[in-house]
Amino acid sequence: MKKIYNQNKIKKALDQSVYKEMLDFIHVPLFLIEYEPGEIIVAPWQEQPYFQIVSRGNLSIYFIRDDGSRYSLSSGGENYIIGEMNLFTQIRDNVYAEALDNLLTIAIDSRLYRGQLLNNIHFLRLIASVMATKITLITNMDASTSTLSERIMNYMQFKCEGQTLRGLEKAAFALHCSSRQLQRLLNELEQQGMVKKIGKGSYQICGTLQ
Repeated sequence: MKKIYNQNKIKKALDQSVYKEMLDFIHVPLFLIEYEPGEIIVAPWQEQPYFQIVSRGNLSIYFIRDDGSRYSLSSGGENYIIGEMNLFTQIRDNVYAEALDNLLTIAIDSRLYRGQLLNNIHFLRLIASVMATKITLITNMDASTSTLSERIMNYMQFKCEGQTLRGLEKAAFALHCSSRQLQRLLNELEQQGMVKKIGKGSYQICGTLQ
């Protein structure tokens, strides 16, 4: 993890963020954090002092079961928000966030500015919207899907940008199956006209189903 306080770099990241207007309204110091691929961003044993917005890169959110196995909860890329729950509770669980590639975030030290953030109507509206979106995605992902093929379609529809699955290993982890099993079912879905292959390891829901 590397913190960056260069104002030109912060301004560039801020200008590219969909949350620029909100961040301009809260009037608290911003900085950037860089993570390397595989670096843990959030873990139960770590203090979580930062509210972060992904500026570049991708991350994986997962839960560690008692037997040590991983259960994928979510994944995110540009504009994904981390650390909103820590503004409201300090309860720790077995949830981890891990950088999948070179990750850059816009960060706020929530230890220093928690009161100011929670008293800002623009910030609270953002948090309400983010949490509602996350709950909706989890609900839609898990609701009434009994087969892996159904889960694949649900995953592509609700959790893939542009309803396009990119990267078999990442998707297989999220769907709790092997890459080989996922590839076989995607081939079957392609034969049925439900998805189309648009590149190596990339599939998109067919236009008539979107």
